[in-house]
Amino acid sequence: MEYSLQELSEENAAVWESFNNRSPEGTFFHSLKWKSVLEDALNLDLKYWILYKGREAVGILPSKTRRLPFLKGLDPIPYSECNSILLDTDFNPHDLNAILSLFAQKYRYLFLNVNEASLVDHIGYDHYPADDTGNMILNLRQRPPDSIWESFPAKKGQRKFIRRFDEKSFTIREICREEAIQQFYRYYVENLTRMQGDILPLSFFQRLLETFSPADMRITSLAKGDLYAGGLLTFLHPAGRTAYFQYLSLNRNLPGTFHPTYPLFWEGLVWAWNNGYDTIFLGRQKLDPTNTRFRIKADFGADHVPIYSRVVLLSKMAALPYRMKNALAGGDGIPV
Repeated sequence: MEYSLQELSEENAAVWESFNNRSPEGTFFHSLKWKSVLEDALNLDLKYWILYKGREAVGILPSKTRRLPFLKGLDPIPYSECNSILLDTDFNPHDLNAILSLFAQKYRYLFLNVNEASLVDHIGYDHYPADDTGNMILNLRQRPPDSIWESFPAKKGQRKFIRRFDEKSFTIREICREEAIQQFYRYYVENLTRMQGDILPLSFFQRLLETFSPADMRITSLAKGDLYAGGLLTFLHPAGRTAYFQYLSLNRNLPGTFHPTYPLFWEGLVWAWNNGYDTIFLGRQKLDPTNTRFRIKADFGADHVPIYSRVVLLSKMAALPYRMKNALAGGDGIPV
């Protein structure tokens, strides 16, 4: 039975959503609501593809068009913790090249994220590693809140970081008002400026409020009266029983003895556990135990789960520049 490729349209949108919701690897970031936010708030040129075997959908791929001189290709969707190709559980890895050949009819290259390392072995086109990253993932079924609390070493301070805010009469509450989002955004900018990260515009967060209901998104603030300590924006994917700790908003002017990330994460994972969620994504992260953000996430029991990223060169025209670059560097071809 032959494979075919269809671009997302109004006619097959329900097929996309159904596949994402039933897939064990389906995510919030593969939803069509998220696609609409990226397009409307950030004006991105997105292309979403459904893979068929006969009449049955066997995969979905969200992507972004990128045009280089003489090269038209597909990149992963940006600002998305999860943007891998999703394939049916019965998909035969040996058929991956048949899928790639369909993209080769339209594009010169494809930036491909996959969740299984074994899939990389079945890429027949020239390809090379594109990124070295992964997600920090907490399995609440294996590590429920009580277990996490008991795992905090008594002398390292995690419990103290959480309790300190209670002792100082700070409270965590859910927010949804426009003015509250503006305060959240102010300290989100402050936090990312300190980290030298990419800052999304306020209009993006306003669009989130317009698009997502409390069933899709939760925003909390940690404050004492007018003193704002921090906030956390969490995306929710009930079909996958997964919560995504996505955006942190931190008051960097608090005394150094205060660490608002700890009570925000703790309240968020307890809420997720009490509301039937099994998994928490704590964000993209390179495997680096010396990194402070990595250590905080590891403190809560999160494991680093790698993402396998490759740039697949679908034409000789795309492969030539990379071969020349590698040869000049003393290599003997495209690294695979």
